[in-house]
Amino acid sequence: MRKTAYDIMQENIKSFTQQIKNLSEEIDSESIKRLANSIEEKIKKDAFYLVVLGQFKRGKSTLINYMLGTNLLPTGVLPLTSTITKIYYSPEVKIDVIFNNGVKKEISVDELELYCTEKGNPKNQKGVDTIEIGYPFDFLNKDVVIVDTPGIGSIYQHNTDVTYEFIEKADAVIFVLSVDPPITEVEKQFLLKIAESVDKIFFVINKCELTNRNELKEIATFTENVIKDVTKKENINIFPISAKMALEGKMQENIEVIRKSGIEIFEEELKRFLREEKEKVQFLSNLKSLDSFLEVCRTFLESDMKLKAMPLKQLEENIVKFDEFLDKINRNKIEIYRLFKVEINDILTSFDDQIEKIKKEITINITKKVKDYYPSIARFKRLKQKEYLERYLEEAIVQEFEFQKGGLEKYVEDEFAILLSRYCEKINELIKSIKDTTKDLFSVEISYYEGLQRLVAQSKFTYKIGYEVGALEIDPVYFTYLLPKKLAQKIILKRVLDRVEIDVDRNIGRIRYDLLRRMEESFEAFKTDMDDKISYVCSLISELLRNTRDDFNKNKSELERKMAYNQKVLEKIMQLKDEISQAIVDQTKNRN
Repeated sequence: MRKTAYDIMQENIKSFTQQIKNLSEEIDSESIKRLANSIEEKIKKDAFYLVVLGQFKRGKSTLINYMLGTNLLPTGVLPLTSTITKIYYSPEVKIDVIFNNGVKKEISVDELELYCTEKGNPKNQKGVDTIEIGYPFDFLNKDVVIVDTPGIGSIYQHNTDVTYEFIEKADAVIFVLSVDPPITEVEKQFLLKIAESVDKIFFVINKCELTNRNELKEIATFTENVIKDVTKKENINIFPISAKMALEGKMQENIEVIRKSGIEIFEEELKRFLREEKEKVQFLSNLKSLDSFLEVCRTFLESDMKLKAMPLKQLEENIVKFDEFLDKINRNKIEIYRLFKVEINDILTSFDDQIEKIKKEITINITKKVKDYYPSIARFKRLKQKEYLERYLEEAIVQEFEFQKGGLEKYVEDEFAILLSRYCEKINELIKSIKDTTKDLFSVEISYYEGLQRLVAQSKFTYKIGYEVGALEIDPVYFTYLLPKKLAQKIILKRVLDRVEIDVDRNIGRIRYDLLRRMEESFEAFKTDMDDKISYVCSLISELLRNTRDDFNKNKSELERKMAYNQKVLEKIMQLKDEISQAIVDQTKNRN
């Protein structure tokens, strides 16, 4: 069989990875061996996230089912819960539910609906974090992970929050719209966020079976103009399809129905992108990781050889100075973390000032909406009135908060991002000072591997609204049956209106707590990442110094043999580095 360009690229990466693994075994450094293992693991697990996004009830799950060739994901009128569903290639069907506490549970296909739908898991009461599905689909490359996300824009705010949080992890996006109705204001705001983070977006207008050719053309033109205006991009491709018809055609093995669904053009373009572009992006990223690792190895060996020329007495004296310097670095690091925490509280104080200003406005707006709504249900029985009023209150609070919440959260996120960037610089300055001091004391330079980190904790915010009557408590509405109708109506309305300020306060508190938790989790992730970086740099230097001390105890011939051995390893590193550098140049040219 003739090898494809993808096969050749994969073989090259596999060969390069094995060579750096072999080289790491030839270097006397546990830190370098661990780093080689972690890079090998990353490359093996390197997955491409194709994320399906869109508003509630646009047909995302039906489209994914077509890709899989089976009715695997539940579809219907109810939205998904706050769960991300990842579907990866597996020779056998396997479904794992990962809960918020880290526990993993394997389930059957029949049980899936119990965890990923609002019906089976209302408001995610079961605490599901992610669902991972292994399935033997042949629609896409085997290293592509299809990600189904909860729909935005439904009453379940936790769905929208989880979906927004996953955008930054997407390598490419399928943005599902539909003809009923065309693109909405909610979708425009969502698309604005997507366009900031993702370069490749496929736009699908679903449910085309619901309209005729002329109307569809108008909808597609209108949608395209809106998307261009939002994204500020001219090269927009829109694919009108019927996912329902396409799935039916695939299940019935009816090529004519599939062709009529319009999905073939979209499918062909998606596969072309994954075949020609996605592989090149991943290949280039992996090459750069391998090249960065080799640079660490090179500087380590060159430094090791330089240290041999330093007199033992001077080496011992400088090691003492270096240890004293590291004590100072550790104190500085602790102070940096302390100041970071102080500034997190400053962000929260600023949030409190802003929310206090709009709290009265929110309360007044919700109260007016409830009062204006009440006459439309006054003819119903009293318990029904209460039920409808409380449901409407929930909707009104969600609507009003959603209008204000996005801007407040964005303010906090932006302020935290600035803060994070500033303190990352401070830690990087500490690492630079360690490297500079090492150069001053021992005349050696070291490099270290920097992996990309995303330090953003997911939102777990959900609205909490209304007063729940206890099991042994009698609902006060029952007592209104003893009163005249007009008086009863006033009592029912007042009971609900009395909840407005309480519910506004409660949800402001919940938003505040969620933002604080996210910042604290992000801070802990930052702290762990920075500690690891500093620890790694220090461990490399410590190994160099320990090796040099040990070598002073060797006789001249042993030392010469080790120097010659290191020189040969260094030559191998430089040769492999040249090969990888050339591959990077070639791959960059191919992309351009």
